[in-house]
Amino acid sequence: MNKLVIVLFISVFSFSSTTLLKAQSDCCGLGSIFQNMVQSGIFGGYGMQQYSAKGLNEVLPSELGFKDFGTAWGWRVGANILGFRQKDILISLKFYYQSMTETQNVTEQEIKLIHTQFSLGMSFSYIISKSFDIRIFDVYITWNNAELTNAVEGFDDRVYESPETNTGFTADAGLVYYPFPPYISLGILGGYSIFSIDEIILEEGESSLTTINDFIDGGGFFAMAVITIGIPFN
Repeated sequence: MNKLVIVLFISVFSFSSTTLLKAQSDCCGLGSIFQNMVQSGIFGGYGMQQYSAKGLNEVLPSELGFKDFGTAWGWRVGANILGFRQKDILISLKFYYQSMTETQNVTEQEIKLIHTQFSLGMSFSYIISKSFDIRIFDVYITWNNAELTNAVEGFDDRVYESPETNTGFTADAGLVYYPFPPYISLGILGGYSIFSIDEIILEEGESSLTTINDFIDGGGFFAMAVITIGIPFN
C-alpha cells in the first residue's frame, strides 16, 4: 500500500505543477509567477477520525465493559506554504500535524489511544466570490504513528508505541467561508483517510502482552472544522 500511495501522490503533484506552470507561461510568461502568488498562512482545526482497530479490539477485556475502539477526536495545526491563483482556481501547497485521541474508562482502568499524523499535500479550490471557495479536493501523503496507554489504578502504566512510521493517503473536500477576506477563513471539510499501524510494542511497564499486531488495520471517514489566518503576498 505504501508504494501505491507514493505513486498516486507524485502523479497528482506532477500533473498539477505542470498544468499550473503551463497556464502561467501561456498567460503572462514565467516572470508572472510571483504575481500569481496569493497568500500563505497558518491554520488550526478540530474534528473526528473513524478507523478500524482490529488488533486492539481483539485483545480488549470486553468482559470488563470495554467497547470497540473506532472513533477518535482531536486537532490539527498546519500551514499553507504557497498559494497560486489562475483565474478562478486556487492551488496551494500545504502541510499539517494532527493528533487524534480515543479514551475509554471502566472502573479503575483507562485505555487511551493516540494516533498522530504528519501530512504533506496540495489543495485545489474553485473561487466563487470574495466570501466563498469550494474546496474541490485536498490530497495528502501521510506519515502515521500511534501510542496506546493502559493505566490500571495501583499499577505502573503500560505504554505501547509503533516502532516505525506507516505511510498513508488522505483526501477531502468542503466549503470555505471568508468573514474577513483574505485574512481569515472558516472551512468545513470531510474526507477519507487510508492508513494503518502494523504493530505496537510495549515500551514501558510489564505485561504478558508485549506486541499487538494489526493494531490499526484501516482508516475511514473524517470531518474537520478549520480556521485559517492568511498572509497575502499582494
